[in-house]
Amino acid sequence: MVCEPAEPTIRRRHLLAGAAGLVVGACGGHPPARSSPGRRSGSPPAGTPSAGTPKAGTSPTPPVTGTPPPAGPRPPPATVAPAPVVLARSHVPVLCFHQVRDWAAGDSPSARAIITPPQRFAAEIDALARAGYTTISPDRLLAHLQYGTRLPARPVMLSFDDASEGQYTHALPVLLRHRFTATFFVMTVVLDKPRWLGRAQVRDLHRRGMTIAAHTWDHHPVTRYSRADWPIQLVRPARELAQLTGSPVRLFAYPYGLWNQAALPHLRAAGYEAAFQLAQRQDSRAPLLTIRRVIAASGWDGPALLRHLQADF
Repeated sequence: MVCEPAEPTIRRRHLLAGAAGLVVGACGGHPPARSSPGRRSGSPPAGTPSAGTPKAGTSPTPPVTGTPPPAGPRPPPATVAPAPVVLARSHVPVLCFHQVRDWAAGDSPSARAIITPPQRFAAEIDALARAGYTTISPDRLLAHLQYGTRLPARPVMLSFDDASEGQYTHALPVLLRHRFTATFFVMTVVLDKPRWLGRAQVRDLHRRGMTIAAHTWDHHPVTRYSRADWPIQLVRPARELAQLTGSPVRLFAYPYGLWNQAALPHLRAAGYEAAFQLAQRQDSRAPLLTIRRVIAASGWDGPALLRHLQADF
């Protein structure tokens, strides 16, 4: 979700006015001007990460392998829970962050609400760690929702929308320090543009154990799609991100958190297993495609974030 202060905010404000229950809306700025779908940006790669930031290309720590199961017949596959059971299990907090950087003079009040200064972000993550929260991956969340697999005592899923550069230069070192994981919902039109993530950074996030997921091509809301938009906004980003990381992309976040029933069959046809919205109720028939998140407002300090986790989930 694009939040750059230099861009107009009128369109986003109109969209967010109809999104009941959002803290300030999905973003504080305006999505990038929509380019021709067939063109690729010729912008130079994003700048070099700041001091202390992991360098792209560093290999992750090899996963710990467990003892192989004993030989013998394989058990039958687990049965996927019906929608009412999935809905009843949907109590794991999912937090949504946007830009992580210091405020600039040109930032509007609505933009500042979701632009988290690095020191405040670090305080929020420190508070989660001190309170005993354990971050979980979306794969682990889906296993719990569909199959009832056990979770740690205080699970939380962290997510970032849009692909702004501060998510790599400021947020990633904090996550790594606490051995936390997060999901990055990437809007692919901005990749390798100034102030946004570069493709090498996306690959490095994946190598470091973060989940890479789709957030459309150019942040066009799904509630306004025509027939030609679905392959551009759903299929194209998943394919590009899968090529970058070498892993399939099966998770999606709705721009502005907005969704409608017409979008759900298109998400299934594009191969998405789960999709994340903001603030609205989960759909009783498609809970995995309407998983609820809460925006982590930049005005929250550590104690405020903990209070909201307890009250909202």
